[in-house]
Amino acid sequence: MTLGQKLKALLKDNRMTQEDLAERLEVSRQAVGKWVNDKGIPEVGKLIQISSLFGVSLDYLLKEDYEEQNASEEKAPSNSGYYVSQEMLEGYLSYGRQNAKYIVGGISLFVLSNIFESFGRNVIMSFLYWLTMLAGIIMIIWYFFQTSQYQEIKTEHLVFDDKVLEAFKSQRENRRKRYTVMIMAGVIILFTSSEIGRFIMVYFGQTACNVFEWAADTVWLALILWAGMSMHIDSIIIKNTEHPPKSSQMKRYRWIYMALPVTVAAVFIGMTTNAWSPYAPIIILFCCLLVTTCKLLIESRGKDE
Repeated sequence: MTLGQKLKALLKDNRMTQEDLAERLEVSRQAVGKWVNDKGIPEVGKLIQISSLFGVSLDYLLKEDYEEQNASEEKAPSNSGYYVSQEMLEGYLSYGRQNAKYIVGGISLFVLSNIFESFGRNVIMSFLYWLTMLAGIIMIIWYFFQTSQYQEIKTEHLVFDDKVLEAFKSQRENRRKRYTVMIMAGVIILFTSSEIGRFIMVYFGQTACNVFEWAADTVWLALILWAGMSMHIDSIIIKNTEHPPKSSQMKRYRWIYMALPVTVAAVFIGMTTNAWSPYAPIIILFCCLLVTTCKLLIESRGKDE
């Protein structure tokens, strides 16, 4: 079988169209058409994506004399779950960490912007304050507008090769120890920063104290958020391997149900402890809701077309 014939068979077996494949690979429909008709060959990066997407090896895709039984051995039976190859697993983990960087970076910049208010209210400090805050908001909005990838890993019952799963579990345990240390460090910074701030205020003044406290708030929040999100990314793999996930059409927007009480709590904490501006949680919630609404409108339009 040629590469084009194999692509046609894989599309049929997975109930995908050429348009679906083009969207997944972020290429044009015409490019996929050339591949399935053997009028062109995907570049190496796209071949790796195809290999991960369908759970087949590069040898199977590229070698015309590759035995069909080898390919069938690589793929799990369709009724046993969604097969995840080593390449797809690594891609999912990399994609998840990249998204975590957008979220943690955006929130960190949002909190860190308050440092500039410690130096007094003037044109330069106000400019730097709003510039840093807007940079944080842009990072969060950028995350929401990213093309969703690896949705099958989040929504399907997963199947792995035994060696791949065992290696992942071993690496996960090592990472979990590191993330636990990060959370502990974040908690220590959270509870000791106020005392250290008082010491700095006595010897270096109020301005230095404010700068330190805002920097400390940024650090402990970033540590806890990064560790928590990273552990969640790993836990999805284990959970969906052991138990079939419950499907829900609006599952990815379930955070909205908790958004209001969390925002109220964050505003209350900001007002009583001065840990952050009371307006910050409201602005973040508004931006998230606005971007989510835009995504829903775009998706509904795409379905109508």
